[in-house]
Amino acid sequence: MRIVLKTMVSSLITMLLISMARHEGVFASNDIKVVLHGERLQSVHSLIMKNDAVLVPFTDIFAALGFKVSYDPAAKSITGVNTNTDTVVNLTVNQKTARINNMPYSLPSAPEIINGVTYVPLRFIGEAGNLEVKWYSGPKIVALYAKENLFPVSIGGKFGYINSQGKVIIDYQTRFTDAYHFNEGLAIVYSGGKFAGFINQQGKLVIPKDKYYDAKAFSEGLAAYRTLSTESKYGYMDLTGTSIITPQFNKANPFSEGLAAVQIGTKYGYINADGKVVIKALYDSATDFSDGLALVSFQGKNLYLDKKGTVVVNANYSQADSFHSGLAAVQKGSKFGFIDKSGHLTIPAVYDAVHSFTEGLAAVKIDGKSGYIDPTGKQVIPFTFEAASDFHDGLAAAESQGKTGFINKAGEWVIAPSLSWAEPFHNGLSYAYSGDSEVYINQLGKIVWSQH
Repeated sequence: MRIVLKTMVSSLITMLLISMARHEGVFASNDIKVVLHGERLQSVHSLIMKNDAVLVPFTDIFAALGFKVSYDPAAKSITGVNTNTDTVVNLTVNQKTARINNMPYSLPSAPEIINGVTYVPLRFIGEAGNLEVKWYSGPKIVALYAKENLFPVSIGGKFGYINSQGKVIIDYQTRFTDAYHFNEGLAIVYSGGKFAGFINQQGKLVIPKDKYYDAKAFSEGLAAYRTLSTESKYGYMDLTGTSIITPQFNKANPFSEGLAAVQIGTKYGYINADGKVVIKALYDSATDFSDGLALVSFQGKNLYLDKKGTVVVNANYSQADSFHSGLAAVQKGSKFGFIDKSGHLTIPAVYDAVHSFTEGLAAVKIDGKSGYIDPTGKQVIPFTFEAASDFHDGLAAAESQGKTGFINKAGEWVIAPSLSWAEPFHNGLSYAYSGDSEVYINQLGKIVWSQH
């Protein structure tokens, strides 16, 4: 397969990372893991952190990202050339302006010579190489992976991945009997109906099954897992496949806003990325943190907690949902409305059904018809649809005369209702059914991939 960047893994990348804490001095750090395209890379030199920026030796980082590099000692200028992507990067020691294809860019910290080694800012180089650069403070990992979005597809029992144009990037393979979406550069795959591990965007199995029984998708650099010897207990691994929280929980949610809901015994609480219980397991159920609050149930009551475990809202409603855009859906009697973070019912409970707010709008249903309201409760898209879903990527699936299409925020049909069913758009594509065929469509309604 081909990804935008051609990596040269024989040249080891050095320590990289986004900023952690603000420091005015220069210091080295050796406790940070580096993951490039799902594979851990060992460092040759220590990571240098200065003034809230991370600097790495220019030769290592350029080589790892496929750049040919040259250095002019007289001008103290660095040039990196990537012929695969037609990218030329120019930096100069002690100058905070760099150039990509002769276009100027400001740097958070100037390149400089430290202990005889010329260092450059990591984030700039990674992004110049068209990579996502993500810092996960919990497991202390920096991950670099391709920006290109990939989507799982299957034909005749073989699974592979396409890009947003429908081009097959990871070829159909019998070794995959199921494949999931990529999260943080890695995707779960199954073989023979059993968990096989995680692949990277090149289709390489970078975290093999090994001792793992199964695992969940990565979130904030961590993934819940179970081992063959602890099938009933969950722990968490990092992006290198290393267990950092041992299996001990009956259930384990993904990390969200730095915390994860876990079940200890029969009750739920929350842990941080070190595995420390920071909110005691007192609750009958618990959801992920969203908008700084988490919905839990306690003795039949719905409560919202902050990250210290303090009850912020006592929601005296039969049903409640997580906060999004400062509002949470609740049920009062047989109707639904929305409360704010003070617990006030700011949008009256007059609707037969509601969705949470996404992209500034919420789908609601009244008298059998669906439309959309804004956070003030004002109707912005008339109640004319048989069903309606959340907005994603600027479009929302809606149903008319038994068929599904997509509308924009003006309520206009962008993709006419002709589909049997469709998921929300994600990274530019929607997985849908057209007749009896599985398809992916783009935002123009064009089918870019079909199972038939």
